[in-house]
Amino acid sequence: MRFATRALRTLRPLIGASCPADIDKVVREFAAELDAMHYVLGIVQHTPGGDVLRWLCEDAWRWWEAFRPEFSPLVAAAGWRAGQLRITWRTLDDDQFFPVHDELQRLRARSGLFLVADGLRPGDTLACLGLLFGFADSTGGRHAHAQLADLCHHAASLLLDAYLRLPCQERKPECVPTRLSAREQECLRWASVGKTGGETAQILGVSERTVNFHLGNAFVKLRVNNKQAAVAQAILRGLL
Repeated sequence: MRFATRALRTLRPLIGASCPADIDKVVREFAAELDAMHYVLGIVQHTPGGDVLRWLCEDAWRWWEAFRPEFSPLVAAAGWRAGQLRITWRTLDDDQFFPVHDELQRLRARSGLFLVADGLRPGDTLACLGLLFGFADSTGGRHAHAQLADLCHHAASLLLDAYLRLPCQERKPECVPTRLSAREQECLRWASVGKTGGETAQILGVSERTVNFHLGNAFVKLRVNNKQAAVAQAILRGLL
């Protein structure tokens, strides 16, 4: 239990975290205390229009790309009952699980832990945490898988809560309030009830090209690339 106590101590600065760099430092120190070879923490907003990455910290550029399939089902399960862990372990001792097995070998790791933790509003904003280790099981490391998983899930929840408490200006640009024009709002509002571009044009008394122009502007402002995602983002931001 001593390692767990030390790891939990690294999370104390989250109480006073005032910028993403403060959280990044805590993640780095937490991972180091667990003897993790690599770490990644992603803050994801789970929306009807898709999953939006709000913030990311990692120790090496995109080392986790090949492990994306480990996170997808965990994120998709958002909204499970409170306290239920969503977690995956992968080790070199598993069957030849492609591409994870090859990636573990390439990174000279023997196991990987991937989990998702809900924040203040389960099913809305999530923390995706990934860690790679040089041991495959409890006999090779300092800690048992169950204890480590529980500890990391607790840490991910605290890290996410700390991020959600940051002043808006300290987050990524998408946090800055977005303003849609009246026409952009009208076009999105009709799209939200299933109207096509042509139908919206008839209702508003304009050309379909004009409707598509306004929708295109809205896509840019909301940082999305389709109507479904634009409507979801607009509703989430209180613009519709």
